[in-house]
Amino acid sequence: MQSRLSNLSEIDLFLDNIMQQFNVKEDFLGILSIPLNECVENAIVHGNKCDENKKVNIDVQYEKSKLLFSVTDEGIGFDYNSLLQKGIEQRTGNGLLLLEMLTEDLSFSKDGSQVSYKIDVPHSLYNNNERLGVFQHSQEAVKSVQLMN
Repeated sequence: MQSRLSNLSEIDLFLDNIMQQFNVKEDFLGILSIPLNECVENAIVHGNKCDENKKVNIDVQYEKSKLLFSVTDEGIGFDYNSLLQKGIEQRTGNGLLLLEMLTEDLSFSKDGSQVSYKIDVPHSLYNNNERLGVFQHSQEAVKSVQLMN
């Protein structure tokens, strides 16, 4: 996405699509959007310095009931180690504390221009059963076609 703060409004739509794709319960949107909004806003403001010629990339993968997010900007990065070494009472007011509280396996790479984290996600049982039913129906259709031949 282009480095514009107005693009932050697109994150919930992006997450709606991700939640449908990975079959995540609808009421989980807030838990996913808070850390992602924080990361993207930081990437736009601090990483890319609101330079609209620079992009913020969001990568999402699904692995063993967890969504893995990675947000990368085109900035020079920052000294995340010194920030992480500060005590919690010294980190009030920055989004890093929020990310640490809401996510798992928070990590930085590319000199701090990429942040990655995981969030454990509950699945919608209705949609899982619906998909299982479609799969079973498809399997039965294949068997009946095989029997006819």
